[in-house]
Amino acid sequence: MAIVRLRPEELKRALDEGALSLQFQPQVHVPSGKLVGIEAFARWPHPAHGMIGPSDIVPLLDQGSLHVEFDRWVLRALCAQVLAWRGEGVSVPLVAANVWTHTLQRPDVAEMVRDVIASSGIAPGDVEIECPRGSVRDPLLAEPVQRIRALGVRIASEEFGDPAIADAASGFDTLKIGYPLARDLTLLGSESLEAVQAIVEAARVTGARVVADNVETKDQEDLLVQFGCEIVQGRLYGPEVAPDELKTLLASSITH
Repeated sequence: MAIVRLRPEELKRALDEGALSLQFQPQVHVPSGKLVGIEAFARWPHPAHGMIGPSDIVPLLDQGSLHVEFDRWVLRALCAQVLAWRGEGVSVPLVAANVWTHTLQRPDVAEMVRDVIASSGIAPGDVEIECPRGSVRDPLLAEPVQRIRALGVRIASEEFGDPAIADAASGFDTLKIGYPLARDLTLLGSESLEAVQAIVEAARVTGARVVADNVETKDQEDLLVQFGCEIVQGRLYGPEVAPDELKTLLASSITH
């Protein structure tokens, strides 16, 4: 059921007070069964409405122009969580989060990212920022994305199924096979298989890693591995989990 009584001002207050929370989805290297990355997702545990997800958060971001504040909060919370895990003696792999186009359009976006990560004390190379769809084709975003990458922060994109933009893959550290390619791969035709092959080939040429998102079945995973994508994330390995649950996964190998 959609929540209709929420206002952008409430979300702004929750961001200011640090009242949101992060959930995490593992990225698994299939041949070894090891957790090699984590993607973070923000949720809002509202005192009256329960846990609020993206379908209700996104309209509030749009209405209140809160995209930058939201991305800053996510990055700060992500860095803080990495430090908390490490403080408990848990080894943490690469951690990833999405950013909005509105954030990348800020003239000082690289400085914002630099300051948040530097104040946390973790290394820039421990963090990966996933660019929004359309950013590869937007010449106004290419420069800020590469300024962030110049900090040592990793950059991911899921726009390289189109051979026409394959040359741009050299500007990214991770190429994602996203929705619907990864999830529906066994249902789609040869054109989709060719798109997956194009992504894997672009990564081979540039040295980027390939991650398939929205993987839900073993058949999908097997086909992706067959085509050269060995890192997957999605409900095949369970839903997004809270920090304490992920800590258990971080402390052990993941198998299925």
